[in-house]
Amino acid sequence: MKKVFLISFVFLLYACGGAKYNYLFDTGRQLDFSEGKWILNRTQSNSKIFDAKLYSNSLRDFKKILGDSLIEMSDLRNTKLVSPKIKFDLSDSDLKELKRFTNCDYLINITGNVISDGAGTLTFPDEIEKSSNRASVSISIYDLNAATLVSSSQVYGNTKVQNPVFEDDSNLPTINPSSHMIMLKGAEKLIKKYGKNQSK
Repeated sequence: MKKVFLISFVFLLYACGGAKYNYLFDTGRQLDFSEGKWILNRTQSNSKIFDAKLYSNSLRDFKKILGDSLIEMSDLRNTKLVSPKIKFDLSDSDLKELKRFTNCDYLINITGNVISDGAGTLTFPDEIEKSSNRASVSISIYDLNAATLVSSSQVYGNTKVQNPVFEDDSNLPTINPSSHMIMLKGAEKLIKKYGKNQSK
């Protein structure tokens, strides 16, 4: 009986908290992923906790869209003369050089930014909420053949305290996702947008 109560209590806490995500596509909301060879660059973030996880999750999620057409930068370096580190802000000459050395068609850059963990893990109803847990993710996709940016998108996530499930639960604390987790979830959601909106 105690276990059932504990599980119900934890579920209730999680049900009351969450994050809200807003999306912005500056350009390239609909892309054709059916052709070409796509490179996933190493992700870049200021999260010491989940920097590597951002890359592995992004690789997994873009693989669902691109399949074997997606190539990791580390695999390219085994057979091609590719720079040890590819910049995230690329000039026309950088893109042309990357095309020449890799013979691939597109490059995907992903950056994550942990903005604030001000709300902490628990939020109590009587606390004045002047801060929140916030993070953002940006994706830039380049056409290496044309040496141009073909897609630029962002997702911004922040904690959102929801109303309690039952009126009697108004005094219970809310469990908030950390800004690091918001970053990971935001990247996943943004990549799914690409899959959902892809031109066919």
